[in-house]
Amino acid sequence: MIKHNFNSQRGVALVISLIILVSLTMLGLTSIQRTTTDLSMAGNQREIGLMFQSAEAGLVAAENTVRQSNSNGDFNNPSVGFYEVLADNPSYSSPDYFLESNWENQSTAAASSYKTKFGVVAEPRYMIEYLGDRAENPLALINIDGYGQQQTGKIVSIYRSTARGVGLTGNSSRFVQSYFGKEIKP
Repeated sequence: MIKHNFNSQRGVALVISLIILVSLTMLGLTSIQRTTTDLSMAGNQREIGLMFQSAEAGLVAAENTVRQSNSNGDFNNPSVGFYEVLADNPSYSSPDYFLESNWENQSTAAASSYKTKFGVVAEPRYMIEYLGDRAENPLALINIDGYGQQQTGKIVSIYRSTARGVGLTGNSSRFVQSYFGKEIKP
């Protein structure tokens, strides 16, 4: 028969158990911290995506407004976000896109159900600047001394549309901008 001397062990099993317990606790805390960070990053990515999609919806609405307009004179109403840029007016400057009050007071809300459909804080909004008319073929305007036939060329009205979208929190916003040309029908 084998005799065990329990007095000689002196708590080695307890110390090893405590070391393993502390290691598992540290591993668990690190996992919780990483999961929290991953959730935060995923939420930010969703917010970024919603802001961009909202701004794109505003841009589409602005381009549809330009398509449906009958006159370039429609774009001289700053109170709704329509600006006319005169080439001979050097004092003109674009609206400050980063100024919140410009989006509240001097822009047009996109006529969509984006806010209710995706749960964003506000509908996308847009501003349109009419930049003037350009000849599609610049040589069409040149005919020296009436020699030969004048070249044909369409006249295109140029617009700059800027849209702003916000996400779920409303703490940040995304801006997108495009240039759009529309042929003037004689």
